[in-house]
Amino acid sequence: MMEERGTPATVVITEPFQTLIATHAAKLGAPGFHSVTVPHPVYGKTEAELQELASTMVDRAVAQLTADVASPVVGR
Repeated sequence: MMEERGTPATVVITEPFQTLIATHAAKLGAPGFHSVTVPHPVYGKTEAELQELASTMVDRAVAQLTADVASPVVGR
């Protein structure tokens, strides 16, 4: 995991993949790994819609990337 090397990381996923990411992270020994969940689907959205979507999740992503690695920020 990148955090083990001192590099903050998170993953941006759409809603249907929440369980998959949680399961995979647990198998890798990182339960509660950071993720930012966005509504599904992303494909087919206009540039304006994508910009709006990004504006709703950027603060969560930044918070996760700047949080103390020992206490990850999890969820939406």
